[in-house]
Amino acid sequence: MSSAIEGPDCLSICHSDCCSIKIDVPKILAQKYIEKGYASKEDFNRGDIFSFKLRFDDITGKCFLYNKKINGCTVHTSGIKPPQCWIYPTKFSNPDNKQISCKKANGWKIIDSEKTKEAERLLNYYTFLCQLEAKKELKGIIKRFNDNSSRTHLIGLLKKIPPSQMAGFKDTWDSIIPLPAQGISLHMKKFCEKFNENCGFNYLECNSICNEVIQGLLEFIQHNLYKFVQKNGPDNEGAYPFYKLNAFRINF
Repeated sequence: MSSAIEGPDCLSICHSDCCSIKIDVPKILAQKYIEKGYASKEDFNRGDIFSFKLRFDDITGKCFLYNKKINGCTVHTSGIKPPQCWIYPTKFSNPDNKQISCKKANGWKIIDSEKTKEAERLLNYYTFLCQLEAKKELKGIIKRFNDNSSRTHLIGLLKKIPPSQMAGFKDTWDSIIPLPAQGISLHMKKFCEKFNENCGFNYLECNSICNEVIQGLLEFIQHNLYKFVQKNGPDNEGAYPFYKLNAFRINF
């Protein structure tokens, strides 16, 4: 694509607005970023198209691979830049010979349509392989939950979080973790009342989830999470809040 298009000098005209586009990548590409030191596991959220989404920086509002010093992508010259990024803003064809613009400038041109056609074919095949991988990776949610070390880690996290601060569960790179609430959540109250009805603590003042409720939560997730994902597909960023799971639940 780089030799099939021409356009303005990005470095002199904008602040990499194209880096604000959210990008999905397969796990194999995410692993390459980690291996080469560009990223860590925490830089990837579960995806709803491919296996992962590149993390967005809350401060810059850009992909975490954006580098302010170079006003562009850290992996631009690495050979493993996400292919979706290469086609912006021209895409693969311009049959009506319209002026092609990005967010900040115009003047983009396709100068070799045969190369862009080949790039489109390769991207379609890449997408096909990514979707196959994503299906296999999604099935791994069972393994991520049942793995002994991951389950031990999850139990440890549950013991440290007040029930009123928990909103559900999140599927990360290699484990399931609690999903923190934005403010106070009452969703855990029904679990507390069901699995430890003799608890004498005030719900809002309780500092940690007790063992009885933790075991009930684990059973709830064991019975329902994968069934929910099978029916509804993966959730954006791998977040599964209680209000969605409760509406779907089969076993509680």
